[in-house]
Amino acid sequence: MATQNFLHLWDDRFLYITPAIQSGLTARSSATLLASVSGHPFTLEAVDGTRVHCTAALVAPHVSRRLDVDGCGLLSLNLDPASSAYRMLARRMGGHGIQPVDARRFGALRDDFGPAQCGALSNERLQSLSAKMVEAITESPELQAPLDPRIDRVLQAIRAHAGQIALRDLAAVACLSPDRLTHLFAEQVGVSVKRYALWTKVRRTVQQFTGQRSLTDVALVSGFTDAAHMSRTFQRYFGLPPSFLASQVRVTADEHASHAWGQNAPLH
Repeated sequence: MATQNFLHLWDDRFLYITPAIQSGLTARSSATLLASVSGHPFTLEAVDGTRVHCTAALVAPHVSRRLDVDGCGLLSLNLDPASSAYRMLARRMGGHGIQPVDARRFGALRDDFGPAQCGALSNERLQSLSAKMVEAITESPELQAPLDPRIDRVLQAIRAHAGQIALRDLAAVACLSPDRLTHLFAEQVGVSVKRYALWTKVRRTVQQFTGQRSLTDVALVSGFTDAAHMSRTFQRYFGLPPSFLASQVRVTADEHASHAWGQNAPLH
Protein backbone atom coordinates (compact mmCIF):
# COMPACT_ATOMS: atom_id res chain seq x y z
CA MET A 1 0.00 0.00 0.00
CA ALA A 2 1.32 3.45 -0.88
CA THR A 3 2.48 5.72 1.91
CA GLN A 4 -0.18 8.22 2.98
CA ASN A 5 -1.61 9.88 6.09
CA PHE A 6 -3.44 7.71 8.60
CA LEU A 7 -5.42 8.53 11.73
CA HIS A 8 -6.33 5.60 13.98
CA LEU A 9 -8.83 6.35 16.75
CA TRP A 10 -9.27 4.44 20.00
CA ASP A 11 -11.21 5.28 23.13
CA ASP A 12 -8.40 6.96 25.11
CA ARG A 13 -5.88 7.81 22.38
CA PHE A 14 -5.29 8.33 18.69
CA LEU A 15 -2.32 7.73 16.44
CA TYR A 16 -1.56 10.02 13.50
CA ILE A 17 0.94 8.67 10.97
CA THR A 18 2.34 10.91 8.24
CA PRO A 19 5.39 10.97 5.95
CA ALA A 20 5.93 14.73 6.48
CA ILE A 21 4.43 17.74 8.23
CA GLN A 22 5.32 21.38 8.81
CA SER A 23 2.93 22.96 11.29
CA GLY A 24 2.54 26.41 12.73
CA LEU A 25 2.26 27.00 16.46
CA THR A 26 -0.16 24.46 17.95
CA ALA A 27 -1.19 23.24 21.40
CA ARG A 28 -3.75 20.69 22.54
CA SER A 29 -5.04 19.02 25.70
CA SER A 30 -3.60 15.61 24.95
CA ALA A 31 -0.10 14.50 25.86
CA THR A 32 1.82 13.65 22.69
CA LEU A 33 4.51 11.04 22.11
CA LEU A 34 6.34 11.68 18.82
CA ALA A 35 8.63 9.19 17.10
CA SER A 36 10.53 9.35 13.81
CA VAL A 37 9.73 6.43 11.51
CA SER A 38 13.08 6.36 9.69
CA GLY A 39 15.22 7.24 12.69
CA HIS A 40 16.27 10.58 11.20
CA PRO A 41 15.59 13.63 13.41
CA PHE A 42 12.68 16.01 13.21
CA THR A 43 12.50 19.52 14.69
CA LEU A 44 10.35 20.83 17.54
CA GLU A 45 10.35 24.57 18.20
CA ALA A 46 9.02 25.95 21.50
CA VAL A 47 7.10 29.20 21.76
CA ASP A 48 10.26 31.02 22.92
CA GLY A 49 12.07 29.98 19.72
CA THR A 50 14.13 27.18 21.30
CA ARG A 51 14.61 24.36 18.78
CA VAL A 52 15.10 20.69 19.57
CA HIS A 53 16.27 18.17 16.98
CA CYS A 54 15.33 14.67 18.08
CA THR A 55 14.13 11.27 16.91
CA ALA A 56 11.48 11.01 19.64
CA ALA A 57 9.92 13.40 22.14
CA LEU A 58 7.21 13.87 24.74
CA VAL A 59 5.09 17.02 24.65
CA ALA A 60 2.92 17.91 27.65
CA PRO A 61 -0.68 19.11 27.28
CA HIS A 62 -1.16 22.78 26.33
CA VAL A 63 2.48 23.27 25.41
CA SER A 64 2.76 25.37 22.25
CA ARG A 65 5.20 24.11 19.63
CA ARG A 66 5.98 24.09 15.94
CA LEU A 67 6.80 20.81 14.24
CA ASP A 68 8.90 20.19 11.14
CA VAL A 69 9.05 16.62 9.85
CA ASP A 70 10.77 16.68 6.48
CA GLY A 71 10.30 13.25 4.97
CA CYS A 72 11.51 11.11 7.90
CA GLY A 73 7.97 9.98 8.71
CA LEU A 74 6.25 10.49 12.04
CA LEU A 75 4.15 8.58 14.54
CA SER A 76 2.21 11.03 16.70
CA LEU A 77 0.50 9.25 19.60
CA ASN A 78 -1.99 11.51 21.40
CA LEU A 79 -3.22 10.40 24.83
CA ASP A 80 -6.44 11.60 26.43
CA PRO A 81 -5.56 13.52 29.63
CA ALA A 82 -8.02 11.35 31.60
CA SER A 83 -6.25 8.12 30.58
CA SER A 84 -3.97 5.99 32.74
CA ALA A 85 -1.32 6.12 30.01
CA TYR A 86 -1.26 9.92 30.19
CA ARG A 87 -0.82 9.89 33.97
CA MET A 88 2.08 7.46 33.62
CA LEU A 89 3.80 9.70 31.07
CA ALA A 90 3.11 12.83 33.16
CA ARG A 91 5.12 11.31 36.00
CA ARG A 92 7.91 10.51 33.55
CA MET A 93 8.00 14.10 32.21
CA GLY A 94 8.44 15.69 35.62
CA GLY A 95 7.04 19.06 34.59
CA HIS A 96 9.00 19.44 31.32
CA GLY A 97 6.96 20.90 28.46
CA ILE A 98 9.01 19.32 25.68
CA GLN A 99 11.24 16.40 26.56
CA PRO A 100 13.47 14.71 23.93
CA VAL A 101 13.53 10.93 24.21
CA ASP A 102 16.20 8.47 23.15
CA ALA A 103 14.48 6.53 20.35
CA ARG A 104 16.56 3.50 21.23
CA ARG A 105 14.14 3.00 24.11
CA PHE A 106 11.65 1.62 21.58
CA GLY A 107 13.99 -1.25 20.70
CA ALA A 108 12.37 -3.88 18.46
CA LEU A 109 9.14 -1.84 18.34
CA ARG A 110 10.82 0.29 15.68
CA ASP A 111 10.51 -2.66 13.29
CA ASP A 112 6.78 -1.90 13.16
CA PHE A 113 7.17 1.82 12.45
CA GLY A 114 7.72 1.39 8.70
CA PRO A 115 4.81 -1.05 8.20
CA ALA A 116 2.60 1.29 10.25
CA GLN A 117 3.45 4.18 7.93
CA CYS A 118 2.55 2.05 4.93
CA GLY A 119 -0.79 0.97 6.40
CA ALA A 120 0.32 -2.65 6.68
CA LEU A 121 -0.55 -3.23 10.36
CA SER A 122 -3.96 -4.29 11.65
CA ASN A 123 -5.87 -2.16 14.12
CA GLU A 124 -5.00 -4.64 16.87
CA ARG A 125 -1.27 -4.47 16.06
CA LEU A 126 -1.35 -0.67 16.02
CA GLN A 127 -3.17 -0.48 19.33
CA SER A 128 -0.66 -2.89 20.84
CA LEU A 129 2.19 -0.81 19.39
CA SER A 130 0.79 2.35 20.97
CA ALA A 131 0.60 0.69 24.39
CA LYS A 132 4.11 -0.75 24.13
CA MET A 133 5.53 2.62 23.08
CA VAL A 134 4.19 4.12 26.30
CA GLU A 135 5.56 1.20 28.31
CA ALA A 136 8.97 1.65 26.66
CA ILE A 137 9.10 5.27 27.83
CA THR A 138 7.73 4.70 31.35
CA GLU A 139 9.63 1.42 31.80
CA SER A 140 6.57 -0.19 33.34
CA PRO A 141 3.38 -1.93 32.13
CA GLU A 142 0.42 0.28 31.38
CA LEU A 143 -1.82 -0.01 34.43
CA GLN A 144 -5.47 1.01 34.70
CA ALA A 145 -5.25 3.34 37.70
CA PRO A 146 -8.83 4.32 38.63
CA LEU A 147 -9.89 7.92 39.08
CA ASP A 148 -12.08 9.22 41.89
CA PRO A 149 -15.60 7.88 41.07
CA ARG A 150 -17.01 11.41 41.22
CA ILE A 151 -14.54 12.60 38.58
CA ASP A 152 -15.24 9.52 36.48
CA ARG A 153 -18.95 10.44 36.46
CA VAL A 154 -18.09 13.99 35.42
CA LEU A 155 -15.89 12.74 32.58
CA GLN A 156 -18.72 10.58 31.30
CA ALA A 157 -21.12 13.53 31.44
CA ILE A 158 -18.69 15.80 29.56
CA ARG A 159 -18.24 13.15 26.86
CA ALA A 160 -21.97 12.51 26.58
CA HIS A 161 -22.62 16.19 25.93
CA ALA A 162 -19.56 16.84 23.74
CA GLY A 163 -18.27 19.28 26.33
CA GLN A 164 -21.40 21.45 26.17
CA ILE A 165 -22.57 21.21 29.75
CA ALA A 166 -22.44 23.88 32.44
CA LEU A 167 -20.07 23.62 35.40
CA ARG A 168 -22.99 23.78 37.85
CA ASP A 169 -24.56 20.72 36.18
CA LEU A 170 -21.26 18.85 36.33
CA ALA A 171 -20.94 19.79 39.99
CA ALA A 172 -24.39 18.28 40.60
CA VAL A 173 -23.28 15.06 38.88
CA ALA A 174 -20.31 14.87 41.25
CA CYS A 175 -22.31 16.01 44.31
CA LEU A 176 -19.68 18.69 44.86
CA SER A 177 -19.62 22.48 44.83
CA PRO A 178 -18.37 24.02 41.57
CA ASP A 179 -15.20 25.24 43.30
CA ARG A 180 -14.46 21.86 44.85
CA LEU A 181 -15.09 20.09 41.53
CA THR A 182 -12.77 22.52 39.74
CA HIS A 183 -9.92 21.76 42.13
CA LEU A 184 -10.48 18.00 42.32
CA PHE A 185 -10.82 17.67 38.54
CA ALA A 186 -7.54 19.50 37.87
CA GLU A 187 -5.82 17.42 40.56
CA GLN A 188 -7.08 14.11 39.15
CA VAL A 189 -7.00 14.76 35.39
CA GLY A 190 -4.19 17.30 35.12
CA VAL A 191 -6.14 19.84 33.06
CA SER A 192 -9.05 22.13 33.90
CA VAL A 193 -12.70 21.22 33.37
CA LYS A 194 -12.97 23.92 30.69
CA ARG A 195 -9.95 22.68 28.76
CA TYR A 196 -11.03 19.06 28.96
CA ALA A 197 -14.52 20.02 27.77
CA LEU A 198 -13.04 21.73 24.69
CA TRP A 199 -10.78 18.74 24.06
CA THR A 200 -13.82 16.45 24.23
CA LYS A 201 -15.58 18.58 21.64
CA VAL A 202 -12.57 18.43 19.31
CA ARG A 203 -12.08 14.70 19.86
CA ARG A 204 -15.75 13.99 19.11
CA THR A 205 -15.42 16.11 15.98
CA VAL A 206 -12.46 14.04 14.77
CA GLN A 207 -14.62 10.93 15.20
CA GLN A 208 -17.10 12.30 12.64
CA PHE A 209 -14.48 12.04 9.88
CA THR A 210 -14.81 8.25 9.86
CA GLY A 211 -18.02 8.84 7.88
CA GLN A 212 -18.83 10.75 4.72
CA ARG A 213 -20.32 13.90 6.23
CA SER A 214 -19.75 17.32 4.71
CA LEU A 215 -17.62 19.76 6.71
CA THR A 216 -20.71 21.84 7.50
CA ASP A 217 -22.56 18.80 8.85
CA VAL A 218 -19.53 17.76 10.91
CA ALA A 219 -19.30 21.26 12.41
CA LEU A 220 -22.97 21.42 13.34
CA VAL A 221 -23.13 17.88 14.74
CA SER A 222 -20.06 18.63 16.84
CA GLY A 223 -21.43 21.84 18.32
CA PHE A 224 -19.46 24.45 16.36
CA THR A 225 -21.32 27.50 15.11
CA ASP A 226 -20.14 26.86 11.55
CA ALA A 227 -17.36 25.25 9.48
CA ALA A 228 -15.15 28.34 9.83
CA HIS A 229 -15.29 28.12 13.64
CA MET A 230 -14.36 24.44 13.45
CA SER A 231 -11.49 25.20 11.08
CA ARG A 232 -9.99 27.84 13.38
CA THR A 233 -10.11 25.42 16.30
CA PHE A 234 -8.47 22.61 14.32
CA GLN A 235 -5.70 24.92 13.13
CA ARG A 236 -5.00 25.93 16.72
CA TYR A 237 -4.99 22.31 17.94
CA PHE A 238 -3.42 20.41 15.06
CA GLY A 239 -1.99 22.89 12.58
CA LEU A 240 -4.16 21.34 9.87
CA PRO A 241 -7.57 22.37 8.49
CA PRO A 242 -10.50 19.92 8.76
CA SER A 243 -10.59 19.80 4.95
CA PHE A 244 -7.15 18.13 5.02
CA LEU A 245 -8.44 15.53 7.46
CA ALA A 246 -11.47 14.91 5.26
CA SER A 247 -9.59 14.58 1.97
CA GLN A 248 -5.98 13.59 2.71
CA VAL A 249 -6.18 11.31 5.76
CA ARG A 250 -7.52 7.80 6.06
CA VAL A 251 -9.45 7.87 9.36
CA THR A 252 -10.44 4.65 11.14
CA ALA A 253 -11.95 3.96 14.58
CA ASP A 254 -12.47 0.77 16.52
CA GLU A 255 -15.80 -0.24 18.11
CA HIS A 256 -14.96 1.16 21.55
CA ALA A 257 -14.05 4.57 20.12
CA SER A 258 -17.20 4.66 18.02
CA HIS A 259 -19.30 3.92 21.10
CA ALA A 260 -17.47 6.32 23.42
CA TRP A 261 -17.30 9.23 20.99
CA GLY A 262 -20.51 8.76 19.00
CA GLN A 263 -23.64 10.89 19.05
CA ASN A 264 -24.66 12.85 22.12
CA ALA A 265 -26.37 10.85 24.82
CA PRO A 266 -28.81 12.09 27.47
CA LEU A 267 -27.47 12.96 30.90
CA HIS A 268 -28.60 10.59 33.64
